[in-house]
Amino acid sequence: MPLNKEALIRYRVINRCLVDSQYVSKAKLIRECEEALDIAPLGERTIDQDLHDMREDSRLGFYAPIKHSREKNGYYYEDSDYSIDNIPLNEEELESLSFASTVLEQYKHIELFTTFTGAVQKIVDAVNIRRILNTESSYPFIQFESAPEMNGSEYLKEIIEAIRDKRVLEINHKRFDSPKGYLHIVHPYLLKEYRHRWYLIGLNDDIKQIRTYGLDRILEVTPSNSIDYHDAGFDPEEYFKSTIGISGTYLEPEEIILKFTKFQSKYVITQPIHESQEIIKETENHVLVKLYVSPSYELISRILGWGVEVEVIEPDGLRAKVKSIIEEMGNLY
Repeated sequence: MPLNKEALIRYRVINRCLVDSQYVSKAKLIRECEEALDIAPLGERTIDQDLHDMREDSRLGFYAPIKHSREKNGYYYEDSDYSIDNIPLNEEELESLSFASTVLEQYKHIELFTTFTGAVQKIVDAVNIRRILNTESSYPFIQFESAPEMNGSEYLKEIIEAIRDKRVLEINHKRFDSPKGYLHIVHPYLLKEYRHRWYLIGLNDDIKQIRTYGLDRILEVTPSNSIDYHDAGFDPEEYFKSTIGISGTYLEPEEIILKFTKFQSKYVITQPIHESQEIIKETENHVLVKLYVSPSYELISRILGWGVEVEVIEPDGLRAKVKSIIEEMGNLY
């Protein structure tokens, strides 16, 4: 059974009373809760249950050390430093939280995450984790891949709210191959991060097709109140199912066979290129890998990145494309 709002308010009122006073009568707890909730009367059984739940309920996780003194006719915390506002974590949990904070540090320059970082820091302070973070880096022996500052991250909050609230956006977007931006009316569906860049996927209102917009090329975002939002039933999993990267979703997926050297295959096997990856043949020197994906720009870039460690076997069109690019590269040297 879910915890209700009134019960949570009573827990906090009871906690405040026990923290502020050495001994608190049940009558005072009832009176303070009635005032906080603006209801009356509040039964003794309700307070009795609240005290029990604060002590025992594993869902709350307070395990509050509440005791009753017959002599003083009042309730008190056996541990005078206790409060439900304190977060009791063990050493393993502290270590995990410290590591998570270090990861989050990589994104502190992004406006949307800056607010989140502040919330995490409050938790860090609450558990006195500063005793662990007493150097510039919590884990000087771990080096993370540096996350570069992402242009367009200032639009994250506005785009997320538009997706959540189902609102149309007017986006001034500039293509890489264009000297100026163009206005697009977009029904936003998904915000996706790929290789340290953010992308918005949504329905272009003019051509009625799903399009992708790089946030680093957005010049301005304005909510549109003149057009009703259209929910096209966009399914992110299905949309990117046969694609590597962010582009190429308009291309039909094909059966692609790559021939890797034995050395490179170890990396490909332990870190698959795509979920459709299948090992179809393995010899002493080579491994044949089959994929079912669109022959996108990202796929070709990865193939070129593997250099002499890979050969495109099928399809012929992809093989010819890669060969042509390699020949053009050779002409440069």
